[in-house]
Amino acid sequence: MNWKVIALLPAIAIATALPAYSVTKGQTPNQATTATHAAPTIQANSTKKVNTVKKTTVKKQSTNVAKRSTVLTVGSKGEAVKTAQNLLKQKGFYTGEVNGVFDKNTRAAVIKFQKSKKLRADGIIGSRTLAALQ
Repeated sequence: MNWKVIALLPAIAIATALPAYSVTKGQTPNQATTATHAAPTIQANSTKKVNTVKKTTVKKQSTNVAKRSTVLTVGSKGEAVKTAQNLLKQKGFYTGEVNGVFDKNTRAAVIKFQKSKKLRADGIIGSRTLAALQ
């Protein structure tokens, strides 16, 4: 036997063991998917519908408001800033009023905190700073 035929024997064996599927003629993209299945024990032109299962993904909602916001900088406002200010206050870095406004005092507290944790001291609460705060 030729070496090329010998090399193809495993592929031929797999191809004959697996069913052959082909899309039916005249099918439009909006129609349900059907396939022609040919197997030695079944008639050659029997049709089967392909089952499609739509996966649903469920996002777990975070109870911490600060996790939802990716970046807090000067000028940011809201519950995420209040949470960050509370965390900074608990750790002793923020002494101002917890008002939900990211101002220059909040930025200064963030820089002090970042320096203490050996993070890049840019005064911006990103994912790494937030993770270190919690």
